[in-house]
Amino acid sequence: MQRDLAALAAKHYDVLVIGGGVAGISIARDAALRGLSVALVDKGDFTAATTSASSKLIHGGLRYLQNLELGLVRESLRERRVWSNIAPHMVYPLTFLMPLYGKGIRKKLTLALGLTAYDLLAYDRNRLDDPEKSIPAHRTLNRAEAIALEPGVETPQLSGGIIFYDYQMHSPERLALACLQNAVEAGAQAANYVEAREFLREENQVVGARLRNNWRNGMDFNLQARITVNATGPWSDLLMDNLLGKRSAKRLIRSKGIHILTKPLTQGHAVAAQTAKGHFFILPWHGYSLIGTTDTVYRGDPDGFRVTEKDITDFIKDINEAYPSAQLKRSDVLFFYGGLRPIVDQTANVTDDGESDKDSYSASRAAEIVDHETENGLAGIITAIGGKWTTSRALAEQVVDLISVKLGAPPTPCRSDSVPVFGGDTGIFAEFLDRARERYSSLEPDIVEHLAANYGSHMNDVLRLAEENPALYRRLDSSLPNIAVEVVHAVRHEMALTLEDVLFRRTGMGACGQPVPAVLDQVAELMTPELELSEEEQRVQRERVLMRYRPSSRVRAIVNPRSSGGHTAERWPELSKRVTEALGSFDTVFTDGPMAALRLTASALKDGVDHIIAVGGDGTINEVVNGFFDKGRPINPQAALSMITSGTGADFRRTFELPVEMSEQVRHVVEGETHAIDVGLLTYRDDATGGMRQRYFDNVASFGLSGVADKAVNQLTFAKNFGGKFAFQWGTLKALLSYNGQRVRLRVDDHFDEVLDINTVAVCNGCYFGGGMKIAPEAKTDDGLFDIIVVRRASLLQFLKGFPALYKGRHLENTRYVFMLRGRKITAEPADPADEVLLDVDGEAPGRLPATFEIVPRGLLLRY
Repeated sequence: MQRDLAALAAKHYDVLVIGGGVAGISIARDAALRGLSVALVDKGDFTAATTSASSKLIHGGLRYLQNLELGLVRESLRERRVWSNIAPHMVYPLTFLMPLYGKGIRKKLTLALGLTAYDLLAYDRNRLDDPEKSIPAHRTLNRAEAIALEPGVETPQLSGGIIFYDYQMHSPERLALACLQNAVEAGAQAANYVEAREFLREENQVVGARLRNNWRNGMDFNLQARITVNATGPWSDLLMDNLLGKRSAKRLIRSKGIHILTKPLTQGHAVAAQTAKGHFFILPWHGYSLIGTTDTVYRGDPDGFRVTEKDITDFIKDINEAYPSAQLKRSDVLFFYGGLRPIVDQTANVTDDGESDKDSYSASRAAEIVDHETENGLAGIITAIGGKWTTSRALAEQVVDLISVKLGAPPTPCRSDSVPVFGGDTGIFAEFLDRARERYSSLEPDIVEHLAANYGSHMNDVLRLAEENPALYRRLDSSLPNIAVEVVHAVRHEMALTLEDVLFRRTGMGACGQPVPAVLDQVAELMTPELELSEEEQRVQRERVLMRYRPSSRVRAIVNPRSSGGHTAERWPELSKRVTEALGSFDTVFTDGPMAALRLTASALKDGVDHIIAVGGDGTINEVVNGFFDKGRPINPQAALSMITSGTGADFRRTFELPVEMSEQVRHVVEGETHAIDVGLLTYRDDATGGMRQRYFDNVASFGLSGVADKAVNQLTFAKNFGGKFAFQWGTLKALLSYNGQRVRLRVDDHFDEVLDINTVAVCNGCYFGGGMKIAPEAKTDDGLFDIIVVRRASLLQFLKGFPALYKGRHLENTRYVFMLRGRKITAEPADPADEVLLDVDGEAPGRLPATFEIVPRGLLLRY
């Protein structure tokens, strides 16, 4: 399986799948097995989000019986059997003990009836290709039997227990990868680190997507497809919003699930534990205990999700209360991870944004398929939302059935329930393992067992590389069964591009605790010649691996002590104390001159900081935003920005309706949710050098009178002491006395190209500029579009007459002098090349036209 973007872009496809989790992969697999031409892309690595954050169970959904979702339970039980048959090397039975406490008979009777129904719905559970995977019906234990099975459940209140059975995955990441390899084997093209930036449309039909290579070169290219499938999990409703240009009626509840890995706490069985918030399992996994999951609503942006220290300590407290024999301490946690489960919000059309009462624990796990041609009159696109790991194949079957109808393809039977996944043609796995032990008797038994489980029948292909280079037989870590050849194979044949890919999603080494430096060195040394990694790439990749073992957040405040006439420096000790009380200790650094905030931000992010608090005015915030990027890419895509604004304008703050008082803004820093917002990328003529330069802007970039006024404002030190509004008005008035309009050629995407007599043109991501002018009253910071406000040339009297309307956002009513456009890419140049048209960028005056303004959709995580 090779990452070949030239091959990916070279043809038109029947189906483009956006999303490389198990749902998207299963759709691609099913479609490819039916003979359709398929492409699949993911903006990060395959399986890097929800798919890898599961409890590693293939289960029938016992708890869904309490909602009487018999159809979902039956589907889950059927799919449990299917997975056992098509992936015998990866899926195996697991015994669960549900302790019973107290003397009441009602609860015991209810559980017994529920499990009886579970067994009846699983009537075909043992129709298996491998009889050794058979599982019996549930049975009841008395107190002594329960304690004998799992001594840790003993408490004075224990009255007995119930045993039931489900399946466990050896590695969810590798099982999903095996499905993807199966799809590629059947003719599909796939690529990780390829992001869908926008949909390609012809009238009322989606015909593919504009994609960007997120690995190194950032190249954009178009991919044409007859049907596009949105299978982006927790991002799916956001992608629908982008598609429709408005908030979709279909919404998700994002359920936050946290897991921790500890020393073994049980005797090899899974133990169910109950808390007031719900239940969790203590699961045996690779010699450790995997404990999870929590289930709470997450209301921030999915790109900003991270496990916090509070998540971990709160969960440890719940574990110790529900399972007292654990007596876990924070130091017992060897690894932690979390993810967001996408759950269809069944109440989305009932209440209006009533987020506070959403309940992820009791919400249905049923999936939903949205046919946008029926729902929105937009052909060529389907969204698959919700669902769970176990039923992902069944969901894919339904999606591909619908695709086949829309393509007018002859009916082709689904084969994904009978064709083994890549490496799954082992036959009876115990017999396959015996043959492998015999063939590779020179290897230690745990290594052979590990390779057989990870690669199945293709373990021979992996070891063939070691036969060519015997040094690759070496064990990488004495406590783990991984050997060096797995790293080379992952890079050459499994599209592993980073240390994270290899450690967490190809070999699983990283999921067993933080690797020692020597192991990281070995893995990097094996990958470097394959990928030609530079020293800087190696350093950054090492740091990102280490960040996986640090709970969020590592916080650093970047403070401009001179903003607001030095008022910020006076207030900072008090504000810092409030932040510390809420977030714990954090670092503070102070700017010492122009562009210092940019340098300090970039340095902090490269050091592993993942939460930057910008303290200052709009100019400081703009510098900090620019520090989030290096060579056109985010330094840390998961890092978030918060702001405590002072300064003379505070226009960016106004867009998000944050309070004026800095101490009140602190509450939004510590309690706020994380949202992905757009940023602008500006290419312009630099005044200092005369050459072309690039910089990002978060709020508004404009040219014309605003550029002249901005230059004047920055020279009016005395006026700034009276506030941003006064300073901008004074500077604008001064500029107006000498400004007589300018002629500019303006182009917006492919729908506007004119030479205009302008006063000012503002390219707006946010709503405000100039110390409170509501220049773009309809602007949204997350819609993937700029609002372009064009103010035509006007006389001084006409301009002054309309000036007050700017502060109320009513200037658009003056259609004689003002009009609005929307677009993603804007170019502007003086009609007369000798004319100097000055720029204003977030309150700073960096240069002049010609300039290009490009939107970077969801380019920054903002916490507020």
